[in-house]
Amino acid sequence: MAAPDDAAEEMDMLLSMFPDEARRDPTHPSTLVLALPFRFVLHVTVPPRGYPEAAHPSLFVAAGPNAPLITQFLSQLTRALREEVPLGGPMLLHIFTLAQDMAGELQQTREAAVREAQERREATESDAQLALAVRETSSVEVWASDAITDRKSKFVAHMARVDSEEAVRAVVKHLRRQKHIAEAAHPAIYAYRFTDAAGVVHLDSDDDGETGAAARILFLLEQLKVDGYLVVVTRWFGGILLGPDRFKHIMEVARNVLLTIPQREQEQGEGGSCRGGQRRR
Repeated sequence: MAAPDDAAEEMDMLLSMFPDEARRDPTHPSTLVLALPFRFVLHVTVPPRGYPEAAHPSLFVAAGPNAPLITQFLSQLTRALREEVPLGGPMLLHIFTLAQDMAGELQQTREAAVREAQERREATESDAQLALAVRETSSVEVWASDAITDRKSKFVAHMARVDSEEAVRAVVKHLRRQKHIAEAAHPAIYAYRFTDAAGVVHLDSDDDGETGAAARILFLLEQLKVDGYLVVVTRWFGGILLGPDRFKHIMEVARNVLLTIPQREQEQGEGGSCRGGQRRR
């Protein structure tokens, strides 16, 4: 049965306002088909009698992202219709706006939940990869330089073979767990450089609060053409400011440990490289 004249005018107004989102059901002239966010399709049917003084339109969700969300959306929208849309006046625009907002909120909530779940999965995978790398690190040898002491400040460099960023993080984490290193003012000033299986060179550095120090170590790695190694310098502060001398000592312990690479590789028969070093200091 066709909608009453006042309802028909209300429907026509809504159709003219939202030509892309609203259309009349060709088989049921008293039904509006509304396209909503999150792929919801809502049918709003004006009753043949009693609208708008005594009856609300009936609602039917014809489509949506999945069955549970369709049920949730219809339940929430029906409750909102009874509580927020009063009898006695035009309702269709109010219902359409309400449905749009509700569908949009459901979409945002759902997408946020999916993002959070994805972030949790990625964090779990990252933790698992790091844990594996830490376990593997237990079998990776870490070499230390001789210490340099100046005005009660002490500097030591550690070096390890690495072939992935997970391995880098694992070695740094392993060193930071050492009590005497953890107590240092700057436990892990580091830089690394390695080439992956695809031939891509990976390099990065971290100052650990000693601004400019890590970039110097990275420059040293590139200058010596080091490939497949991480260098971590630890500085224990002795209470006296060293000024630029601190960078000299950081570079010296880093260079000293890097120049042992040829000897280390000869001992282990491994394939990293340091073409710039001629002898161990």
